[in-house]
Amino acid sequence: MATTGWRRGAGTSAARNTARSGSGAYVGPLLFACAAASALLYFALFLLLRGRSFRLTQTATLVRWPRLRALSDALTPDSLVTATWRTEQAATHEYLYLLLAVALVGLWLAALWRVRPGGRHTVRLRWILLPIVLFGIPLIVLPGMFSGDIYLYMFYGRMIARYGANPILVAPDQFIGDPHLAWVYWKWLPSAYGPVWLLLSGALSAVAGDALWENIFTYKSAMLVLHLFTTLVVWRVLRDSRPELAAWGTIFYGWNPMVLHETVGSAHNDVLVALFGSLALLAIVHKRWLFAIFFVMAAAMVKLMALILLPVLILAWLRTMRTARDRRRAAVLSGVGSVLSGVALYLPLWGGTAMFENIRDNPAAKEYQNSFWDLLVLKVLSPGQNPMVAVENSELDLVRNVAFVGVYLFLLWRFWLGAELADSWVWVWFAYFLFAGWMWPWYFVAAIPIAAVCGPGRAARVAAGLTLGGLVFWLGWPDPALPAAPWFHDYRAVLMFAPAMVLAVWPVGRMVSRHTIRPQLPVKA
Repeated sequence: MATTGWRRGAGTSAARNTARSGSGAYVGPLLFACAAASALLYFALFLLLRGRSFRLTQTATLVRWPRLRALSDALTPDSLVTATWRTEQAATHEYLYLLLAVALVGLWLAALWRVRPGGRHTVRLRWILLPIVLFGIPLIVLPGMFSGDIYLYMFYGRMIARYGANPILVAPDQFIGDPHLAWVYWKWLPSAYGPVWLLLSGALSAVAGDALWENIFTYKSAMLVLHLFTTLVVWRVLRDSRPELAAWGTIFYGWNPMVLHETVGSAHNDVLVALFGSLALLAIVHKRWLFAIFFVMAAAMVKLMALILLPVLILAWLRTMRTARDRRRAAVLSGVGSVLSGVALYLPLWGGTAMFENIRDNPAAKEYQNSFWDLLVLKVLSPGQNPMVAVENSELDLVRNVAFVGVYLFLLWRFWLGAELADSWVWVWFAYFLFAGWMWPWYFVAAIPIAAVCGPGRAARVAAGLTLGGLVFWLGWPDPALPAAPWFHDYRAVLMFAPAMVLAVWPVGRMVSRHTIRPQLPVKA
């Protein structure tokens, strides 16, 4: 009989007792050093992102807090603050960012090695959570961000809290007199985000009030809380299924530098997708299949792309059934549960087909950006042409969509034959990332907690590659390219995906100690 995913109590009793009692759990010198050094590097990131050469979206942090500005002035070279992106110094600043990103990833990997399964050391949960809070402090007060999406989030929330408008039906540019509108880039777009996120953003905006900085602080603080909550869920999933991996997996997600940068630093709402994906895994551990379906639909009501997880989940449920009659019953329940969950979650901001039309008409659905498809058009199909040729290109849509469907069906077949659920979800996400025409590093956040529960292995290595790639991508953005280092911009898709692609095909045996435990998470039928 094929297995589906996890079974509660799959770990040994000794490992479970260790995870629960904390026997042998202490903060060793190496782990403490990794946490302390990472905290210093996040503060160094705060200082580095003052540089004008990065062309960041400003947050007004240093205006709001003069004492913080005075401290950063004392620690920041004048050349970093004054050099523009057109100068030779801009490339130097990019290399400094590269070194910082690589150092953060290196410290994260060192911490994972310290608590590796099969090793002698573990750590209590509180000593994992406390460093996350310390890492988050400089990220909350960053003077600049690589993305300005937070301002769009804030305005959608403001539309609900202040004006009682439905962002799915109304675009921000309908509120011309609002002082926050000047900070929004996508003024003409009604929301392509789902009602679960919009309702939360409405609540955050209601709490934050009218002041711009208070809104930024509220949203970023909320992202830190969501990240901590997701970290707790990852720990609970592993404690209840594979306790020997609890510390390793919790640090894999909780201390992940790309996740922290994109969620707390830039306040992207993909952390909510990650949270619901983790809750779905927890429900599966306890064989609560309808709850798992609800959580996947909740993730889809943040970003619809999370629906790619649903077929694998339904197959997992069917795979636990012993008879054709039981499978038919589970199929009906899963279909009805999915529809009812989606409708119930959509009802508070019901817009009929408008949400799906907004997704269809969104630039993310029509244009190529930061993907290999973008690179293929500019460097192979239309070399030397205006970059907008690639951005507005649709010639490859049929090819990439057919290719994605083919790979997706293969992954479903592979799963039905006995592959593990979390592992399959990671590969489904990775396939989506590779075949999407429009791609940004924060999309990777949704895959990281799922990879964390897989344990050391190929899926986790792909996630580690996405972590590094998601950080170094910012060497090549924004447009136009740095005159001193144009290759960063031209090959930013390579920067983003190459580490994960190399690790996806690299022999696992060369990268994993023979003492490392890499068990499956079986849920027996």
